[in-house]
Amino acid sequence: MPLTPQEERHIPHTVCFTGHRQLDENELPALVLRLDRVLEKLYQQGYRRFLCGGAMGFDMLAAERVIALKQQHDDVSLIMALPCATQSNAWPVEIGQRYERILYAADETHVLSPAYYKGCMMVRNRFMVDRSACVICYLTNIKGGTASTVAYASKQERTLLNIAMEDACTAFCE
Repeated sequence: MPLTPQEERHIPHTVCFTGHRQLDENELPALVLRLDRVLEKLYQQGYRRFLCGGAMGFDMLAAERVIALKQQHDDVSLIMALPCATQSNAWPVEIGQRYERILYAADETHVLSPAYYKGCMMVRNRFMVDRSACVICYLTNIKGGTASTVAYASKQERTLLNIAMEDACTAFCE
């Protein structure tokens, strides 16, 4: 999907997220703290636009933390990039309600396909990377969609930070 001139202008100020759908409940409090620190540091570095794919797990957590950041900085934008309009159809009710709250709080929503098809998640991931200067990932497994997205972001020479690595987050925030 080609970028518009406006999207090209926003790249230096845009971050996107990619991560696993399953998060370790025991690690969640520490992950939230790291993510909040990283988001504040990104804000201090001039990032104002945050692209999120809205999937269960890390995507939803990242979107919720951006919403919290928006409460501190009114010039922050949450942009949702949904692979398809039916993304949440089979989700449990409580997760679907959480998703709807995120969509309601978003400043923009891009729906890339009316229905699911094989490959639509990859298209969404590349859409986000192509429109971002920085990719924040939660990568603990070298196989799957997150690993593929990180490899693509690396090939596109995007700044990468793996939030699963506590030492990397500490170094980034200093």
